[in-house]
Amino acid sequence: MSEGAVTLHLPGADLPRVGDPLITDVVAGGLATIDPALPGASAQAAASLGMETGAHQLLLILVDGLGYELIEEYVGHTPTLRRVRGDVRSIHTVVPSTTAAAITAFGTGERPGATNMVGFSVAYRGTVMNLLAMEGGPAPSEWQPVPTYFERLAAADVASAVVSPARFAGSGLTGAALRGARHVPAETLDERVSAALRELRAGTPVVYLYWSEIDHAGHGSGVGSDSWIANLEEFDAGLARLLRSLPAGVRTVMTADHGMINVDASQIVDVASAPALREGVRIVAGETRAVHVHADAGRADEVEARWRDVLGESAWIVSGEAISALIGAGDGAAVIGDFLVLARGRGGVVDSRTQSASAIAMPGVHGSLTSTEMRIPVVVLS
Repeated sequence: MSEGAVTLHLPGADLPRVGDPLITDVVAGGLATIDPALPGASAQAAASLGMETGAHQLLLILVDGLGYELIEEYVGHTPTLRRVRGDVRSIHTVVPSTTAAAITAFGTGERPGATNMVGFSVAYRGTVMNLLAMEGGPAPSEWQPVPTYFERLAAADVASAVVSPARFAGSGLTGAALRGARHVPAETLDERVSAALRELRAGTPVVYLYWSEIDHAGHGSGVGSDSWIANLEEFDAGLARLLRSLPAGVRTVMTADHGMINVDASQIVDVASAPALREGVRIVAGETRAVHVHADAGRADEVEARWRDVLGESAWIVSGEAISALIGAGDGAAVIGDFLVLARGRGGVVDSRTQSASAIAMPGVHGSLTSTEMRIPVVVLS
């Protein structure tokens, strides 16, 4: 995953090797299965992901938070996915392993360094801006300049539709990752399945169905909680209904944006109450397991040294050119700031001066480099 002469030394991190398929390849491969001449289509990506040609329409399903290892661990709750267990491939998401970064990588084919979608939140004009909403910030197309697959399809007069709740239609993330597609509002999973089927039966060439509830349950109650399992089982049942009702000629590809782990609250460090971490720091952004640190002018080296000393083996700390080697070339490294802190084990870093108590207390989190967070599934379902 390194670029140029930069070599990353991050023992224990689960990073892809050069040439390994990534989340950035999923849409490109799927498009090639229906028409290799479509904008953004890649026959090489299709081959690497086991996608065969010959379909007429493409249905993309992204299940937020359902990492590869979670499917493996909880397969007993998913009879539909259990039937195709042997066909599920494990690939890597991007760094940081979080929704804003990964769904934009999925929707553009580019890593976060190029898209500037480098975490849950970023430092912006002296404050912290949430990249899912971008409230009070620039237009999504200004912040994220890379054309999406859906924009490129639209320019070629190929229609696409995004099926997700109405509240997502005007969000910053939708504008950054999915612009160019027509939004089809649908709330419950049953409604989303019905909407996707209507689009396919009407002939829409590319349909994208998004399911976020498993991720929400993990953040709120933890992976493996009753709520999390209930949402997993609901998705699997809805998937069965969808697959039973598909028109002929539809290539269906399911993936996720990242995995999730349950953190240990005793291993969470609060910058606000840790003078050695707080001193010389202007803004802390990012998220619990992928922290952006912006130091006061002229103090970056000093601050980084102290953070390394305090956190020790509980975190990987990346700075300088190594940030771009990790997230991809582009302006995203400057958005992250002076250095990036990626949690190891079950811990993380928060800042109660800018983060809410509820965000700090979330039991299920993601963003770092463990295999549980980095590994995502790709499976061709039809």
